[in-house]
Amino acid sequence: MRRQFIRGDETSYRIAKKLNISTVTSWRYMTEFKLIKATYPEKLKDMNFFMPAEPKQHRRTRLYVQFLGLIPRLLANEKPGVKAKPVWKKYREICPQGYTYLPFTELFYKWIKENGYPEKPTIIPSIPEADLKVLKKWKHSAERRKWQISTTLLMALETSRYKNITDKTEATFETTKKWINVYQTKGFSGFDLPKHKIFPTVIKRMNSRAEKVIKLLHEPPAEHGLNRTSWTITALTETYEKVYAEKISWMQISYTLKHNGYRFKKSRDMFTSQDPKFREKINKLQRVLRGLGKDEKFFSIDEYGPVGVKIKGGTMLKKENEPYHIPDKQKHKGVVICTAALELATNQVIHFYSTKKNTFETIKLVEVLISRYSDQKRIYLCWDNVSWHRSKILLNFIEEHNKEAKPLVVPMPLPSCTQFLNVIESVFAGLARAVIHNSNYANIEECKAAIDRHFLERNEHFKNHPKRAGNKIWGKEPVAPRFCETQKCRNRRAMRGADQK
Repeated sequence: MRRQFIRGDETSYRIAKKLNISTVTSWRYMTEFKLIKATYPEKLKDMNFFMPAEPKQHRRTRLYVQFLGLIPRLLANEKPGVKAKPVWKKYREICPQGYTYLPFTELFYKWIKENGYPEKPTIIPSIPEADLKVLKKWKHSAERRKWQISTTLLMALETSRYKNITDKTEATFETTKKWINVYQTKGFSGFDLPKHKIFPTVIKRMNSRAEKVIKLLHEPPAEHGLNRTSWTITALTETYEKVYAEKISWMQISYTLKHNGYRFKKSRDMFTSQDPKFREKINKLQRVLRGLGKDEKFFSIDEYGPVGVKIKGGTMLKKENEPYHIPDKQKHKGVVICTAALELATNQVIHFYSTKKNTFETIKLVEVLISRYSDQKRIYLCWDNVSWHRSKILLNFIEEHNKEAKPLVVPMPLPSCTQFLNVIESVFAGLARAVIHNSNYANIEECKAAIDRHFLERNEHFKNHPKRAGNKIWGKEPVAPRFCETQKCRNRRAMRGADQK
């Protein structure tokens, strides 16, 4: 309506018809806009500006006229900043039939404001301009103490009530008064905190702890019975206590590493799908998972590898300038391909090793699942859209089995280019981070033994703690082991073990 008025190409009647409002409403707004144009032409284009409303005058009743005549006399001998109650008591002595306390209080403070009666002096009369700049900087500081001090002093410049300050800063009355006195006597130098004194024995103990942690960090976790190729802070904490028989906290290890320049680094990958039936397939998957019965199982299937058994890179605790090189060209000691299925309800992984990734290895896995879950009514097989997962040989095998025996096998292919929705990819990423990154296995058998132990420990944990998505995430799996459209299970960097330099 305002824009139409500024353009001047519509009448109030046309605007009312166009906006489906009454002509009275449009006429009132048009009148308001005309008044703004005449009085405040520079504000016409400000859509949030309207004519300021004139203060409503109090009706001049007998009591109000009497109040206006008495109030100057009642305040004649009062100090600045006087409260309403003592003045009201004097007023009631003169006018027993006058205003009660609450109406009097409202009129009293309104009169004081309108007539410029002197208020109680502020706690701090003035602050130099240079100090104000420092206080404004402190007010936006991340340190809570600086924010509290600056807020206290700036509010003390405007108010006479300590309660207003303590309510805002959440500091005690004694602390607030102390800060104000310190500023008035010593200035900003009074707020300097004394330097923390560290005793020589504490420094010696911290240096000794750092030496032990870094020494432990340079040893492979496998030497201490851990099925890992790189350290985590939790693993360091537990191993430190076992090796040195000293109690140490997670935070102490973390501080020691940070103080000595060690950091964890990671990257992110983004994925998307071009499948025209993406939504149809996802809805079907979610519908099956929501209605999964007790005699039905849902499997996420994929192959991990081929992984060359050689010196691998990965994320590791290192100093910033400490060299960490992986040979660019090296001869691998063999190749590992792990074909696996993850049962989502119980988080159990079934796996074996393959020489190739093809239809016949997939059929072998399906046969293993049929044999192990022969007591089930139906099993669902969820896999990505690679060629050997949709070959005619595999589909014919499943069709022939469904005609002759139980359980009923139902393929549930993911949309194309959505490996990141395959839940087992998250488990593979956790496996890679735990036993493949930073590894240098002597042969294929040693690598397979580490993978077998990883899955054995993971399965054992979820047998003892049956959950669809447990709190225990083995090898830092990127996401919880459950199907969710919004999560990203595949982590390319975690899978391949990026070289570090």
